[in-house]
Amino acid sequence: MSENLLDAAVVARRFYLDRQQKSEIAAELGLSRFKVARLLDAAHAAGIVRISIDVPDDIDVGLSDALVERFGLQRAIVVRAADATDPGRIASTPLHAVGLAAARFLAAHLRPHDIVGLSWGASVSHVVDALEGVSVAEVVQLVGGVRPAPLGDRSPGRPARSGLDLVEEFARRTRATAVPLHSPLVLGSAKTAALLREDPSVADTTRRFEAVTTAVVGIGSWEPPSSSLLDLVAADDRRELWHGRATADVCGIVLDASGRVVRSSLADRTIGISPERLGAVPTVVAVAGGASKATAIASVLRSGLIDVLVTDEAAARSIR
Repeated sequence: MSENLLDAAVVARRFYLDRQQKSEIAAELGLSRFKVARLLDAAHAAGIVRISIDVPDDIDVGLSDALVERFGLQRAIVVRAADATDPGRIASTPLHAVGLAAARFLAAHLRPHDIVGLSWGASVSHVVDALEGVSVAEVVQLVGGVRPAPLGDRSPGRPARSGLDLVEEFARRTRATAVPLHSPLVLGSAKTAALLREDPSVADTTRRFEAVTTAVVGIGSWEPPSSSLLDLVAADDRRELWHGRATADVCGIVLDASGRVVRSSLADRTIGISPERLGAVPTVVAVAGGASKATAIASVLRSGLIDVLVTDEAAARSIR
């Protein structure tokens, strides 16, 4: 092997296997970034690097690409429906399958220095349960606490664990520091919410929102109703938000069909990440499935608040 090809092999190993940035490789080897790029090209041309794309059988690449193109996403992952002739081919339930696909995405993309923001809900719970082989620095709770569903309650969107439980379990699985948000999601008055936001136990967590590099969120549906937030708020709040044509919520942020934030008195009484701050997170991964969630998913896609969508075939085909 010539000296140039040996250099190409060294650079390729560092870039593809050690996952170093080109700038890091250049600094360590005393090369320019332009030279590093040329050596990577040489490694491809010489056959030192061979790229093989092995798409999992349970992912519909065509539908995934169509969502990326239509909504300008970084990535979409659409899980196929179970094959009736081979029910063991993918996970046993659609929500389980979507959670598993999201966990695989996170395992491939999260790094030890990442700070993950976590919302709450049944889909997020499935992601946490499927997570393995990942290490991150911190896990931050993005919304105030909601009491989990009572034992035996099978209401859609009501997981058996609280948001704090999910943050702690995510932290345990990733060997991270858990950063809980010690507050209810919805308070009785705007004044109480404002005072609580200033409390150090809450403010210390909400300040960490700015450091979040990847957020994992669920999507609640208001029409048809399948939302933890919708179950939580009072009848007057529901009427006000429906009057504003609410169709979806994400991290306690209520949206209409066009993806616009529905302004209401509820927002002043909610403790959690703001639309502006959520939109500033570099990668927001939304996880939701089922045809009944299609309208809500479309609203969130139009909002521009998310970058990655993990969903199932039924929802993807129903998005209008």
